[in-house]
Amino acid sequence: MEKSSRKIWEHPWGYVEGFIVASGVLLAGLMLQLTLGNIDKAAFGFPVNIIIGALFMVGLLSLHFFLRRKKVVRWLSGVSSTIPAISLLLAVIVIMGFTPQFSDHVSREQLPPTPLRGLGWYQMTTSWPFVLLCFYMLTILGLTTLRRTTKKKGWRDIGFYLNHVGLFLALLGGMLGSGDMKRYTMSVKEGSVEWRGTDQLGQVHELPIAIQLDTFMIEEYPPKLVIIDNQTGRILPADRPEAYMFEGVGKTTTLAGNQIEILDFMADAAIVRDSNIVNFVHMPMEGATSAIKVRVTHPSIGQPVEGWVSNGSYIYPYEVLYIDSTKSVAMPVQEVRKYTSKVTVYTKSGHVRKAEIEVNRPLSIENKVVYQYSYDETRGKYSQVSIFEIVTDPWLAVVYVGIFMLLAGALFMFIAGPRQEATPERCL
Repeated sequence: MEKSSRKIWEHPWGYVEGFIVASGVLLAGLMLQLTLGNIDKAAFGFPVNIIIGALFMVGLLSLHFFLRRKKVVRWLSGVSSTIPAISLLLAVIVIMGFTPQFSDHVSREQLPPTPLRGLGWYQMTTSWPFVLLCFYMLTILGLTTLRRTTKKKGWRDIGFYLNHVGLFLALLGGMLGSGDMKRYTMSVKEGSVEWRGTDQLGQVHELPIAIQLDTFMIEEYPPKLVIIDNQTGRILPADRPEAYMFEGVGKTTTLAGNQIEILDFMADAAIVRDSNIVNFVHMPMEGATSAIKVRVTHPSIGQPVEGWVSNGSYIYPYEVLYIDSTKSVAMPVQEVRKYTSKVTVYTKSGHVRKAEIEVNRPLSIENKVVYQYSYDETRGKYSQVSIFEIVTDPWLAVVYVGIFMLLAGALFMFIAGPRQEATPERCL
């Protein structure tokens, strides 16, 4: 007997055709990218995104109700088209993960001058290849879900519908809603109320939300000591920089071969200069700096060197202790552990809410999310200004519904367990 071999594009289609079609979608996206550049999300905001979403849903339903018996439509709802589409989409996402991503408002001329700029890799989420692959994946997902409705239904199908419909809503809502998402930054001074925000183009807008900054607090890590090169300012040793975090007076450590003894510490100090002598006094006031008195011992310098080291503030300059002509003891700027804004938020609808906002602890109110963005870094821990980022996303509820459905579907399938096939013993 002769062994039959299936030719490409001969039904039933398989994975080869799946990769060819998915690659064709990717190639079409690359051609559009090279011709038109990145997609302008603002051009696809309301009501354009509503129209696109409605046309997409009408197209899916039409394919299902009028053409579902066609071989191409049946193939699009099968595993032979799904796996290639997922594979190429994951490949694009992996590329995005390894490529620096820039804001959509960064112009093409400001991107790194490499061939990747023309391919849209630096702004992947608004590139044509990514968007077309996502819509191709949505088409397959939608047809697969609709095809399941024509089969015999059982209670175990609940998990299938929760997972597939949830993923469909999350992906579709995220794509269509990107054009309606707005981001504003708002700088608020302690004790004052602000209702104006600045968009990413630098334009000022009056927002439907006002923030009153009641208190702004910064917590810092203990100061550190390092040995630096006097000429380059780099931390020594150059191949493996060393640092010592302050643990208390009387402690001793070794940095770059130099023995350092902690003699005194002031968390709030002021610099007092007398001719060539630098001294620090305790001064609990705004603008005070941290200061550590150290004694440095090294065989190459003979007598130990003793003096104060400080990282300075917006009032006082930093102070280093010269060990010799080549190196010094320095204190880097203290790292911020966390910063918190105690605020009162007002909305035009009449809501008043008090809250504490921190990094990774935003405030959600109505359809807006308020993030802790930054502060006045020139004043450091004495900053009286807190900077917030306010994000409005009308489609966020759709994405959340999709995510909750995915979680519910996963929980349902975990509880229900795998489908058990009938056995002769069970049939008896």
